[in-house]
Amino acid sequence: MLFHVTWELVDSSEEASERSLEVFVKWQPPTGAEFKGFYYFADASGGVAILEVDSAATLARTTAPWVPWIAFKVTPIIPVEEGTAIEREAIEFRRSV
Repeated sequence: MLFHVTWELVDSSEEASERSLEVFVKWQPPTGAEFKGFYYFADASGGVAILEVDSAATLARTTAPWVPWIAFKVTPIIPVEEGTAIEREAIEFRRSV
């Protein structure tokens, strides 16, 4: 499944920044997680990623190491063509009722 993941730093102290970067340079995504895009906000407030994972457990393993420093917002996403088709199905269903 694909997810749009945004994060915001919850502790931007110098100590937290130093420690989180120390952890990050040694971190590897868990098996079953693939970053399709991974970006840092230029204002240093957080970032955004497009992440494909094989399960909710893999998603949890991906974000869990960062909870002392980061708050996540995770939204499942689908290709626009699929979303549009689903929206059309919903419209047709509502018209039929």
